[in-house]
Parts: sequence; C-alpha cells; structure tokens
Amino acid sequence: MGIFSFHKNREKEAEERAFRQKTEECLAALAEEMKQGRAVLEKLSQDVRQAGSDVRRHDMALEDCLEALEEQQEEESQSRKQIRKLEAEQEKLLKLLAVYQEQLWGMKRYAGQKDPAWLSQLELMEKAAGGSRQSCGIVWIEEAGVQVDYELHEVIEARAVSQEQMDMRVAEVYSPGMICRGTVKKKARVAAYRLEK
Repeated sequence: MGIFSFHKNREKEAEERAFRQKTEECLAALAEEMKQGRAVLEKLSQDVRQAGSDVRRHDMALEDCLEALEEQQEEESQSRKQIRKLEAEQEKLLKLLAVYQEQLWGMKRYAGQKDPAWLSQLELMEKAAGGSRQSCGIVWIEEAGVQVDYELHEVIEARAVSQEQMDMRVAEVYSPGMICRGTVKKKARVAAYRLEK
C-alpha cells in the first residue's frame, strides 16, 4: 500500500499544482482586467470632468449671450419709445404747418378778391418757404381742375355741370391738403363738378 499511497499523493500534488496554477492564471487575468478597468474608469472620469468643465464654460457663454440679448432688447425698446416720441412731435409740427398753410390760403383768397398788391406779397412769402417745404417732402394738394381722387380730396360741395369732360373734376379748393413723404396727412376740402343728366 505504500507505493499506491505514494502514487496517490503525487497525483494529488499534481492536481493541486494544476489547480494553483490555474487559479494563479485566473487571478493574474483578473488583475490584468482590473488594471484595464481602472484605466478605462480613469479615462471615463477625465472625460466626465472635461464634459463638466465644457458644460460650465458653455453655461457661462449662454448667460453672457442672454445678458447681451436682454440689453439689446432694452435698447430696442428705448429706441421704439424714442421713435414714437419723435413721430408724435412730427405729427404736431405737421398739424401746425397745415394750420399756417390754411391761414395763408385763406388770406390769399381774400387778397385775390380785395387787394391784388397784398396777394403778390403773400405769394412771395409762400414761394420763399416752398424750397424748404419740398426738401422736407411736403406737397400741398391745392390744384383745381384735376380729377377728383377720394384719397386726396374731401368733396364738401357738388356743382352741376353740363359738359361731360368736367364731370368729377375739382371745381374749387376751399382748403388745401397735405402730403408728407408720400402719405396723405390732410385731404383737400373741395367743391367738385357733377354731370347733370
């Protein structure tokens, strides 16, 4: 039984050696995998830190953009208020100019009937202001004999006429109208011919 037992011990030792070797190989492989896992984990940590840094940087840039946008919107709001204020002031000045023109128009009509010398003086005054008025883009609607245009004329009197070519023409201007930069600010008040049938 001595030899048998010796042989059995050898087999057992060989099995244990093989088991130990296999275990050591598994442990070495596991250690290598853990080392690679730590390297991947470290790389992942660096990527996460970099992504966090990028997000913070983009966050700050976005906040700067939003602040700039708010400032721009505030400036635009102030500009719109200023434009509305200037437009309101322009409308007041145009109304004042229309009143002066209407008064001058009335004085010219009166002077034309009563005092021709005074009429020429008024026409000189009107001519002197004409260049400045035209450079501002202001045109008077004051012509008689033209076709009635309801965008330019407010017909307040109809006069019967028998000639067909005179139908719907301005017979007389009672007060002039005004166009400023292509926009009618005040219609001319006129009498118009209407064909009698």
